[in-house]
Amino acid sequence: MSISGDTYTSTEENVNKAPTYEGVYALYDGNECIYIGRGEGKEGVRARLQAHQRGDEGKCTQSATGYKRESSDNPKIAEGLLLQEYKTEHGKLPRCNDIMP
Repeated sequence: MSISGDTYTSTEENVNKAPTYEGVYALYDGNECIYIGRGEGKEGVRARLQAHQRGDEGKCTQSATGYKRESSDNPKIAEGLLLQEYKTEHGKLPRCNDIMP
Protein backbone atom coordinates (compact mmCIF):
# COMPACT_ATOMS: atom_id res chain seq x y z
CA MET A 1 0.00 0.00 0.00
CA SER A 2 2.99 2.33 0.19
CA ILE A 3 2.87 5.43 -1.99
CA SER A 4 4.36 4.65 -5.36
CA GLY A 5 5.80 7.01 -7.90
CA ASP A 6 8.26 9.85 -7.91
CA THR A 7 9.71 11.68 -4.96
CA TYR A 8 9.50 15.45 -5.39
CA THR A 9 11.87 17.93 -3.80
CA SER A 10 10.05 20.11 -1.25
CA THR A 11 10.72 23.41 -2.97
CA GLU A 12 8.13 26.17 -2.92
CA GLU A 13 7.78 25.84 -6.70
CA ASN A 14 7.12 22.08 -6.58
CA VAL A 15 4.69 22.34 -3.67
CA ASN A 16 2.75 25.13 -5.39
CA LYS A 17 2.44 22.92 -8.50
CA ALA A 18 1.27 19.86 -6.53
CA PRO A 19 -2.17 18.58 -7.53
CA THR A 20 -5.30 19.68 -5.73
CA TYR A 21 -6.85 16.20 -5.78
CA GLU A 22 -7.80 14.38 -2.60
CA GLY A 23 -5.22 11.84 -1.58
CA VAL A 24 -2.37 10.82 0.66
CA TYR A 25 1.21 11.96 0.91
CA ALA A 26 4.43 11.14 2.71
CA LEU A 27 7.06 13.67 3.74
CA TYR A 28 10.75 12.76 3.80
CA ASP A 29 13.91 14.08 5.39
CA GLY A 30 16.50 12.60 3.08
CA ASN A 31 15.49 8.95 2.73
CA GLU A 32 13.58 8.83 6.04
CA CYS A 33 9.78 9.02 5.95
CA ILE A 34 8.94 11.56 8.68
CA TYR A 35 5.18 12.01 8.19
CA ILE A 36 2.22 10.39 6.46
CA GLY A 37 -0.89 12.48 5.93
CA ARG A 38 -3.93 13.14 3.80
CA GLY A 39 -5.38 16.03 1.84
CA GLU A 40 -9.13 16.33 1.50
CA GLY A 41 -11.59 18.78 0.03
CA LYS A 42 -11.23 21.29 -2.76
CA GLU A 43 -7.57 22.13 -2.10
CA GLY A 44 -6.53 18.54 -1.43
CA VAL A 45 -2.90 17.49 -1.24
CA ARG A 46 -1.46 20.84 -2.36
CA ALA A 47 -2.98 22.78 0.54
CA ARG A 48 -1.66 20.28 3.09
CA LEU A 49 1.85 20.35 1.60
CA GLN A 50 1.79 24.16 1.65
CA ALA A 51 0.69 24.14 5.31
CA HIS A 52 3.62 21.87 6.24
CA GLN A 53 6.07 24.02 4.29
CA ARG A 54 4.86 27.23 6.01
CA GLY A 55 5.24 25.60 9.41
CA ASP A 56 1.50 25.60 10.15
CA GLU A 57 1.84 21.95 11.20
CA GLY A 58 4.90 22.52 13.38
CA LYS A 59 8.66 22.53 12.94
CA CYS A 60 8.97 18.76 12.59
CA THR A 61 7.32 18.58 9.16
CA GLN A 62 8.66 21.95 8.03
CA SER A 63 12.09 20.31 7.70
CA ALA A 64 10.89 17.93 4.95
CA THR A 65 13.22 17.77 1.96
CA GLY A 66 10.92 15.72 -0.28
CA TYR A 67 7.47 14.20 -0.67
CA LYS A 68 5.46 11.56 -2.51
CA ARG A 69 1.75 11.84 -3.19
CA GLU A 70 -1.09 9.92 -4.79
CA SER A 71 -4.80 10.35 -5.26
CA SER A 72 -7.32 8.38 -3.24
CA ASP A 73 -11.09 8.01 -3.28
CA ASN A 74 -11.00 7.70 0.50
CA PRO A 75 -7.94 9.53 1.90
CA LYS A 76 -8.83 8.81 5.54
CA ILE A 77 -8.79 5.05 5.01
CA ALA A 78 -5.70 5.20 2.78
CA GLU A 79 -3.85 7.25 5.42
CA GLY A 80 -4.79 4.73 8.12
CA LEU A 81 -3.54 1.83 6.01
CA LEU A 82 -0.25 3.59 5.26
CA LEU A 83 0.31 4.41 8.94
CA GLN A 84 -0.46 0.83 9.98
CA GLU A 85 1.89 -0.53 7.30
CA TYR A 86 4.66 1.79 8.45
CA LYS A 87 4.15 0.88 12.12
CA THR A 88 4.16 -2.84 11.33
CA GLU A 89 7.38 -2.51 9.36
CA HIS A 90 9.23 -0.13 11.72
CA GLY A 91 7.61 -0.77 15.10
CA LYS A 92 6.58 2.88 15.45
CA LEU A 93 4.95 5.73 13.54
CA PRO A 94 7.00 8.20 11.45
CA ARG A 95 8.68 10.63 13.85
CA CYS A 96 6.44 13.62 13.05
CA ASN A 97 3.21 11.57 13.18
CA ASP A 98 4.30 10.34 16.58
CA ILE A 99 4.53 13.86 18.05
CA MET A 100 1.39 15.33 16.46
CA PRO A 101 -2.02 14.90 18.11
